[in-house]
Amino acid sequence: MRKLTLIAALSSIAFPVFADDAALLMGVERYDEFRRVSNATDVLNSAESLRDAGYQVSTLANGSASDMSRLLERFATDAVDADRLVVGLAGRFVTDGTRSWLLAEDANRPTPFGLEDAISIETVMHVLARAPGQSILILGYDQDTDDAIGNYLRQGVGDLDVPQGVTVLYGEPNMTDGVVIEAVTEPGENVMAFVRNTRRLASLGYQPDRLIMQPAGSDVVTTLPVIEPSLRAWNNAQEANTAESYRDFLFDHPGSPYAALARARLDDIESDPIRLAELAEAGLNLTRNERRAIQRNLTLLEFNTRGVDGIFGPGSRNAIRNWQQVNGFTQTSYLTAEQINRLDAQAGRLAAEIEAEEERARQEALRLDRDYWEETGGRGSVAGYRAYLERYPNGVFANEARDKLSAVETEPDNGAAIARERDLNINPVLRRLIENRLAQLGFNPGDVDGRFDRNTRRAISQYQAQGNLTPTGYLDQPTLARLLADTFGR
Repeated sequence: MRKLTLIAALSSIAFPVFADDAALLMGVERYDEFRRVSNATDVLNSAESLRDAGYQVSTLANGSASDMSRLLERFATDAVDADRLVVGLAGRFVTDGTRSWLLAEDANRPTPFGLEDAISIETVMHVLARAPGQSILILGYDQDTDDAIGNYLRQGVGDLDVPQGVTVLYGEPNMTDGVVIEAVTEPGENVMAFVRNTRRLASLGYQPDRLIMQPAGSDVVTTLPVIEPSLRAWNNAQEANTAESYRDFLFDHPGSPYAALARARLDDIESDPIRLAELAEAGLNLTRNERRAIQRNLTLLEFNTRGVDGIFGPGSRNAIRNWQQVNGFTQTSYLTAEQINRLDAQAGRLAAEIEAEEERARQEALRLDRDYWEETGGRGSVAGYRAYLERYPNGVFANEARDKLSAVETEPDNGAAIARERDLNINPVLRRLIENRLAQLGFNPGDVDGRFDRNTRRAISQYQAQGNLTPTGYLDQPTLARLLADTFGR
């Protein structure tokens, strides 16, 4: 808002009012070391609108680091006595998580020892803090890119520590000029309403319900206006931006030119559904762990919160808004107790469905494992054990197969006996019949399950020894013939 200056002795002749507000616009599309940033110079399209609104405007497109630094220094000087400040920056940003920079056209890739050829966003915000309540920083960058740059930085903007009274708006580069032309320089236009209605930009820092940078009916070339004594009180009320601050202002300055705005803002606070939703969520006193649980539920339901840290930043608010839209709730981006309960129920049901599906998959895998064992290792051959372990190295029967192989490998003299048994091609049904007959004859082969384990081998060996056959523990044609003859002869 422009400062109103009282010069009572002047007549009503119109004088040009020299701009005492400052704006800085810088966009970088082309980079020597990095990919192009489409539409980054769109931010400069708003320069003429800012000049018409009374700003001293500095612009730079695809500037080098030295040019950007020189322009920033000039802006800092212009900002000393300015009442309104606007900065628009677009291009490739990098961050270490807490600090953020805009890279110049000639920026080199960062090293572990520092970042050169860039301007600090924190420094820009420090300059903007000279005009609290009437300063805006607009950042345009690719919202979907957060690739690493070097070992310590990633693309994008980190968690900004916004100074008191500074409003930060951010979105895609092609959105940076529209908010200036349509809201910042438009007389009587509420910047925050524009941001909420377009939903193409997000905001941080000072976010009053109403932020009017260009008063209704203002004109750059006019008779010099009169100082309004309530201006300081009005700025204080806007900074607090509470119902109480506007009530106090109206009580102390009922005839102020800003009284109508104060009443409008008071009405907005008391009736605005988004503000009411925000207050309702705040009244839930959600703990950080409860917020983490909400973020986990949203993420499980495929609404990306961009992290599970218990802090509801732009990513979480956008996820909540999208979930509300899908579920037929008013899209406030703030949750009610009912919505939290609904969200938890949906996530719980989905988690149970996922768990059930995983259990079905596990049972199916187990069935396939057992079937494969029956046709390979279950037949008691070395080749079968090895075939099973090749397919299922961590399978249900893997340890058994390894034990069997180990036992075979430690008995090298049984190689011929093993080969003779393998040549018999004994199927699982016959194996169970053999085990059952050994049990009937009192040789205790263990479980009658068609698997020739250590107990089975011991029983076969005992049977062979008793029948004056070579006690190898493995079946051959004479052993099998006699055993079957014993089976059918008794």
